[in-house]
Amino acid sequence: MAEIDDNAATTKADALALAAEAEAEAAEAEALAAAARAKARAARLRRKALAAGGDDAQDYEDTDDYDDEYEDDEDDEYDEYDEYDEYSDDYDDDSEYYDAEYQDAEVYDEAANYDEAANYSESPPLAAAPPSRGGRLRNSVGRPKLSTLAKIAAVVVIFGCIGLSTYYVWQHHQATDREQKAAAFVAGAKQGVVNMTSLDYKKAKDDVQRVIDSSTGEFRDDFQQRATDFTKVVEQSKVVTEGTVNAAAVESIDGHSALVLVSATSRVTNSTGAKDEPRVWRLRVTVTEEDGQYKMSKVEFVP
Repeated sequence: MAEIDDNAATTKADALALAAEAEAEAAEAEALAAAARAKARAARLRRKALAAGGDDAQDYEDTDDYDDEYEDDEDDEYDEYDEYDEYSDDYDDDSEYYDAEYQDAEVYDEAANYDEAANYSESPPLAAAPPSRGGRLRNSVGRPKLSTLAKIAAVVVIFGCIGLSTYYVWQHHQATDREQKAAAFVAGAKQGVVNMTSLDYKKAKDDVQRVIDSSTGEFRDDFQQRATDFTKVVEQSKVVTEGTVNAAAVESIDGHSALVLVSATSRVTNSTGAKDEPRVWRLRVTVTEEDGQYKMSKVEFVP
């Protein structure tokens, strides 16, 4: 195919060069022919002028001599003109030849181009180049697979559920612990109030000791100091009381201590004439945890 293209290009270039050379020679021939025609025309004009103006013989003879000389010159000029015409005709023939050859070269060039296009269209399509290893590596590294994303999402969901469950368990544990501690503080307050409002003069010492055992801190120290006098008063007055707690609730909790509001009722019987006489008690009891036991550490009467 390359050799065909080179031959076509050479033939076309040669034809163009020959055509240009022929055109230059034709232009030169046309210029010479035009000059010859001009000289011939001038000679005819001079001849006409001489023929119209001379009557004497001498002038006529001179005219005849001039006519003969002019005819010879004119014949030479016409011969030269004919030679130029022949050369011009040759140029026309050469020009037609080179034009035809140039057209043949163009047709040949077009045919060569057509053959090249046909060969190109008939050639099998190029197979797509396989992706390079580096491209595959970049794709595999830059874009994680769906399975990997699914695994990551599953791990995130699992850890999220574990964290949420742990938080709920911790919250439940905290709430349960608060409820249990509140119940323990309330139970300690109830037991202390019942021990304090339930006395029998027949076993006054034991009842007073029970109150001391269910208390701690400031209240224990103060009650223990007055325990002997309090026992004597109970025995002398033949006091019998039975206390019950109507309601109790935690007001506040501060670490190992809590304020508990208690509403209680006791029925009193003594030697002065009271018999099952009810008495209502509204108390604010401070309960303190001591060695796993919840005891009264302070008792305030609420009006």
